[in-house]
Amino acid sequence: MKQISKIASYSLFGFLILFSLLPFWILYRKADFLAFIFNKVIKYRKKVVLKNLENSFNRKVNLDQVANQFYHFLADTFLESVKCFTIGKKNLLKRITCDNPEIMEQYAKENRSVIFMSAHYGNWEYLIYAMNLLFPHKAIGVGKPLTNQVMNNLTNKKRSRFGMKIINALNIKEEFAKDKNTLTASLFLSDQYPGGVGKGYASTFLYKHTEFLYGAEKYAKEYNYAVVYADLERIKRGYYKIHLIKITDHPQEEPKGNIMKTYITLLEKTIQRAPAYWLWSHKRWKHLPGFYS
Repeated sequence: MKQISKIASYSLFGFLILFSLLPFWILYRKADFLAFIFNKVIKYRKKVVLKNLENSFNRKVNLDQVANQFYHFLADTFLESVKCFTIGKKNLLKRITCDNPEIMEQYAKENRSVIFMSAHYGNWEYLIYAMNLLFPHKAIGVGKPLTNQVMNNLTNKKRSRFGMKIINALNIKEEFAKDKNTLTASLFLSDQYPGGVGKGYASTFLYKHTEFLYGAEKYAKEYNYAVVYADLERIKRGYYKIHLIKITDHPQEEPKGNIMKTYITLLEKTIQRAPAYWLWSHKRWKHLPGFYS
């Protein structure tokens, strides 16, 4: 059975590679259809999306409109991520830009490594692929592996084709030690659920008790790396802009939790500015008793 699973995984990935060769205008037509399937036919995690939305705002928000926009965004993001398997550097750098790269350039002049904090907002895959092209630091991506080992290995091989080093969050201690003398920018998508009550940094986020992965602050303090937030903004379909915001230059002087607190405040502002572009289909609050029942 495992052999069959491997063959199926390689076949699926081969199909996705061929699919990624299609031009964007064709992919977006297919994304429109896919959004309809997600939203109206299979209703992909529709209850989760609506539950997350209806408990995340204290102002009048048209939840159905945001949900509809979210499904279009989800379909776009999926196909844009597939497109990244074969996209060229020039095309990618037209689609994701940074309006203040001088922040990273100054850190490079000072030979300072950076913790790069972001979230599953906008097209985070564009950010993963482009970091090593946009900034002078060696890009490192920290993440949890996919359940399917074959798909995980193949996907990460593609993610690293422009120079990013992908590391497993389970091996982060050893990997950070290896690169301590290298100028690096380590990307943490810290909005993921840490996997249980008390396992992350607890805060109030979108008006609810929420726990966040704490690794970004932990390693910033341990290695005295500067911390920067990447505020990702969707300019138009398929185009994104990064605005860098310094969280701290002196992490070891920050009170415990202050880096996370600042990150959470910034992420909340990003989401509230344009709610549809966050990953609302994720069961972010499953630690709250009865939240999804």
